[in-house]
Amino acid sequence: MCIDLHIHTTASDGNIDPVTVVKMAFDAGLRTIALADHESTLGYHPARRAGVVYGVKVIPAVEILTLYQGREVHLLGYFNDPDNSFLQQGLAELRNRRTLCARATVEKLRELGFKICWDDVKQIAHPDSPVSKGHIMRALHNAGHIKEPKAAIEILTKYLQRGGLAYVDYAYPFEEAVNFIKDSEGLVILAHPGLIRDDRIVEELCLKEIDGVEVFYYYLDEHRDEYVCRYYKKAQEHRLLKTGGSDYHGTITPVILGENPVPYAEVAEFLSLFGISGINFGGVI
Repeated sequence: MCIDLHIHTTASDGNIDPVTVVKMAFDAGLRTIALADHESTLGYHPARRAGVVYGVKVIPAVEILTLYQGREVHLLGYFNDPDNSFLQQGLAELRNRRTLCARATVEKLRELGFKICWDDVKQIAHPDSPVSKGHIMRALHNAGHIKEPKAAIEILTKYLQRGGLAYVDYAYPFEEAVNFIKDSEGLVILAHPGLIRDDRIVEELCLKEIDGVEVFYYYLDEHRDEYVCRYYKKAQEHRLLKTGGSDYHGTITPVILGENPVPYAEVAEFLSLFGISGINFGGVI
């Protein structure tokens, strides 16, 4: 496997810095990757420079949290120009909004008896990154509230997911996010559709102004192949671009860099929009 178009770093809620991620990608056999940090491209330039050294092509991307019919829907935006001023201004505003929501979430958790404070969470995050649920979960772990994976799932479900006791609504409408990415001259990809858990919603989203679907994703359950097949067919049906990635966050999740198969032939149309073809790497892709 040589392609991974969905990787997180310390520029958002991953725990490995962008340069190290590029080296790890090279060691794992990857030759084309995209950093898709939450509402941030801050890791792109150091990663691109490292990519030149290691022979890894790095595509700038972001992952954006949106709301559609009361559900969280994640979008991936891919760009040829990450320094677009409209893009960067908008991302800075979104990072601020997400951080304010995270701070309010921490206050709710404190009221519910969890022994963490805002400084515990903030020091985990990169100074310029948005603070997210991932950072809060790590602070809860550090404070002794999460001692096993089962406890993490229980806290996410009971407190941090939409409708949870400490949930704070981050209401960025899906349609606004699509327009923002397109106005920033980016491609809009529906991220991990299997995690939406509602194919009626997925069908509706495929009829919106999106450009593609993240078909080849590292689903952490026994239905991975079923999901891939299902969304491959949906992308074909709606004539949408296909992408794929691991959603790697470093050592804080079970996902392993380099172990999510993304067939080059299936994502070649997407990659061609960034000037990438099999000959870029001596035909090894």
